[in-house]
Amino acid sequence: MTTGRTYGGESAEDRATRRRIQLLNAGLELFGTAGYRQATVRQICREAGITDRYFYEQFASTEDLLIAVYDVCVDRLAQAAVIAVGESEGGVVQIARAGLDALLGVVEDDPRLARVVWFEVLGVSARVEQRYLSQMTTFGELVVSLLGDRESLREIGETELRILADAAVGGISHAVVSWTVSDFQPPRVRLVESLATFLGGAASAFLQA
Repeated sequence: MTTGRTYGGESAEDRATRRRIQLLNAGLELFGTAGYRQATVRQICREAGITDRYFYEQFASTEDLLIAVYDVCVDRLAQAAVIAVGESEGGVVQIARAGLDALLGVVEDDPRLARVVWFEVLGVSARVEQRYLSQMTTFGELVVSLLGDRESLREIGETELRILADAAVGGISHAVVSWTVSDFQPPRVRLVESLATFLGGAASAFLQA
């Protein structure tokens, strides 16, 4: 636990938390624009508005910061989808439409997230690759939990539902990559509708099998 004196009404623990947030924001800005491989500790600290020594109080390396920024980005996407799905009603197409529109809305509003989540974490190291695979698995489990709560899908077996979720995550990820490199074309509403229809069709196929 961080200890130390209080300055200007801010405790040492609060200062450490603030600096960590500043570093995460700086990491998102640099990794999401110039790219992870172009970012140095000095550049990150300059962007964060802190001195270099404070970087190493929070992170052992820029790779550690990349993982932390990546986790924050994935959490933002997941939370947006969960909230939207929780407020929606209907079958697979309806909930998929709500969740996808929320997720893609976050990406469109802040393209840096897409670059970090789907580009910058690839090919860095085995450790980062493992985190990427772990997060994709977690996202698949989230899809399973969201779909599994719907009465219309309760007849699908657990294994089949998991396959559907994995296919959804993979397909959506590839579609988002294509969308971002195409300058967000087609318009979001068309992409959302197409992906929601795809997921609805896949779910129906499992139910009829």
